[in-house]
Amino acid sequence: MRHPLRLILSAASLLLAATCATPPKDTALAPQDQPRVLMIGLDGLRADLPGKAEAPNLQALAARGVQAEAMYPVMPSKTFVNFYSLATGLYPEHHGMVANAPYDRELDETFTNKTGPQDSRWWGGEPIWITAEKHGLKSAIMFWLGSEAEIEGMHASRWSPYEHEKPYQERVDEVLSWFDGDPADWPRFAAVYFDRVDTAAHYFGPDSPEAAEAVAEVDNYVGQLVEGLKARGLLDTTTIIVVADHGMSLATEDKVIDIGAMLDQDTLIIPQFSGKYGGSPQPFIQVYGDEAAIDTAYQQLKDYNPHIKVWKRGEMPDYYHFDHPTRGPDMFVLAEPGWNVRAVKFGSGGMFMKGVHGYDNHAPDMAATFIGAGPIFPKGEIAKPFENVNVYMMAACALGIPPAPTDGDPAVVAKITGNRCPAN
Repeated sequence: MRHPLRLILSAASLLLAATCATPPKDTALAPQDQPRVLMIGLDGLRADLPGKAEAPNLQALAARGVQAEAMYPVMPSKTFVNFYSLATGLYPEHHGMVANAPYDRELDETFTNKTGPQDSRWWGGEPIWITAEKHGLKSAIMFWLGSEAEIEGMHASRWSPYEHEKPYQERVDEVLSWFDGDPADWPRFAAVYFDRVDTAAHYFGPDSPEAAEAVAEVDNYVGQLVEGLKARGLLDTTTIIVVADHGMSLATEDKVIDIGAMLDQDTLIIPQFSGKYGGSPQPFIQVYGDEAAIDTAYQQLKDYNPHIKVWKRGEMPDYYHFDHPTRGPDMFVLAEPGWNVRAVKFGSGGMFMKGVHGYDNHAPDMAATFIGAGPIFPKGEIAKPFENVNVYMMAACALGIPPAPTDGDPAVVAKITGNRCPAN
């Protein structure tokens, strides 16, 4: 059974707000003694990759903290969707990013990378940096999804538009510079994003030598961030949270199913089959349109191929949680891991990717990395799989501030943190 009011009425979350995090009492502490959080986003880092590649810094963080066997992404297992769920603690049905480029039937618009990142209409919920700012704590964000938009009339104290080509070394140096100068300007919550593993895994496959090299590269930058905090005397009071948005499956060109003949291009809206890469194979499609056209497509697709599943609106598994009121699709077509769908008649453009994500969020290959180390985490423990909507509450607890109501489970957060963040 769905709980559409959970983000408003979650008694458990409100209890956590009252017990785990009270208004900050640390203003009398020396700046280096004040609790802070550094969240590091490593796009596409599947849960098993830090153990397969050369990743001594990630492994060292895990040894002095908690590493999850798997962190379940929200559905669909795409980048924009999941980095925003990590930031807000909300399922897509509540924060509204139901795809990398969602369509809104009420607005009759599709999100675009040109204008969408700074358009507040697309970004619901309360990201952790806004929660921090509301409680008087400065935040600084480098390229986290949602940070460009004004939320509740606010931004992080530091933020900047996304620069895909900004060198990683410059990113690291800039993040560490935030903790230099006047201590009054040091962020209490900071976040930084790296895409390298995702890019390499897309082009070469998730188990390729190139992907392993990408893991080693971002591991080096994680090590620099840790050493930079240590050199500034901030490591012992900083909770470091390393998260990925999703995992990755290997796809092959012989596992592509053409479903274009079953879709009425004139009456149906299919964002994944639109735009520059509309001809590319896709792990899923979200379909919008009138009831008759949807029903016709559904009847033709539901038994078309054993490697795809099809649902109409309101019929998807409960744990998918992306049936947003104005953005949830009227029909959802999902391939099994390793397979893709396409519609040749919609266009021949695009490209084939060897590494693909977007599949069922509980599929093993979609499992994302989670590593947490610092004051709120026990040492050297392995956590059972959990949903990424719990990360927001961990960050709020580490900062000592009340969380906004979320879809996370305080009992899960308590278990992962060894009861440093109480369950009630």
